[in-house]
Amino acid sequence: MAGKENAAPSAAAAGPRLTRAAAKRAAESAAAAPAPAKRKRVALGELPALAANAAVPRAQPPPRPVKPARPGAVEGRRLAAAAAEAERCGSSSPPRAAGAIDPDRDSSASTSPPRAAAIAAEADPGSSASSSPPRAAEAAAPGGDPQLCGSYASDIYTYLRALEVEPRRRPRSDYIEAVQSDVTANMRTILVDWLVEVAEEYKLVADTLYLAISYVDRFLSANVLSRDKLQLLGVAAMLIAAKYEEISPPHAEDFCYITDNTYTKQELVKMESDILKLLEFELGNPTIKTFLRRFTRSAHEDKKRSILLMEFLGSYLAELSLLDYGCLRFLPSVVAASVMFVARLTIDPNANPWNKKLQKVTGYKVSELKDCIVAIHDLQLNRKCSSLMAIRDKYKQHKFKFVSTLLPPVVIPASYFEDLVELSL
Repeated sequence: MAGKENAAPSAAAAGPRLTRAAAKRAAESAAAAPAPAKRKRVALGELPALAANAAVPRAQPPPRPVKPARPGAVEGRRLAAAAAEAERCGSSSPPRAAGAIDPDRDSSASTSPPRAAAIAAEADPGSSASSSPPRAAEAAAPGGDPQLCGSYASDIYTYLRALEVEPRRRPRSDYIEAVQSDVTANMRTILVDWLVEVAEEYKLVADTLYLAISYVDRFLSANVLSRDKLQLLGVAAMLIAAKYEEISPPHAEDFCYITDNTYTKQELVKMESDILKLLEFELGNPTIKTFLRRFTRSAHEDKKRSILLMEFLGSYLAELSLLDYGCLRFLPSVVAASVMFVARLTIDPNANPWNKKLQKVTGYKVSELKDCIVAIHDLQLNRKCSSLMAIRDKYKQHKFKFVSTLLPPVVIPASYFEDLVELSL
């Protein structure tokens, strides 16, 4: 009984005997059926490599072990294989339909180009008739970078210009004389210079620095503060700006530490609360840096020079303007436009820094910027705030292309302040 039970599965596995006709039909269907190609996940960057390696034959996997079968079943399989071989040799193979896959060819060679075409069609449905890749077409089209928001740039700029003139977002230009009794303009300048070092120490973005100083000036415009709390106001404003702008802002303990633990965490949090109440939790505000980014792209025209030089020089001059209490009377967009004028003057003193393109982008005539240009020009030549070196040392580094060592002409030609003449046809 045990022998019969053990033999039953073997007989079932072997299956019934095959006739020659059945074996022939089975061999023909096996030969006509395409071998299933093993699919591979393809990244766009790997497509050229796959196309180059398409002709390389793929290594065949080792044959699977075959279970021993009954002699009758083995004989039937041999007859079927012989019949299929005779049929293949005696008759010519029928013509292959278009698009069919040749089982004798490597599957990667036949499937890679259609796969690449499918991926390209998915990436850009309208580019099937064009041989240029979508990236090249996107770069060639004007405003190809979607992050530049070319379609909305004008509207965004108009909105920011309207936002910056709102009285509640502007500090008073005379708060030192009108509001404060213990804080002087020189103390404010020293605080700003120190906050630049704090931002550098904690590797904060430029927007954090500009917002923090904006919060300081707006708080001092409405509240009387003693000089011993001025540094506390500075670090509390920097903490709020960092929470608004940074991905991983420093903790309150870090700002207490940077003041040599002059203030406790409770004092810092209390000052933070007072600033937020004054701002009514509306922390966003257009700053000089907001407008400077837009103006820098328009001001860079010399393709022989890197745009980084213009960016670093503009950032250096804009941060110098933060030191000057007198620059509070200028709107951020006015300061940014004046910075572009002085930066272009520094890079190429022999050419007029202002042109119609900048006038159109900024919305200012050069005569409207004259006072601010003179103020920034004096800061660059160390005629004001010369004893404070944090910003100058910062931009004297190699990573900023030593822009603080560049100096403009001592005197700006009077012709540069003449408004551009509109030519009438």
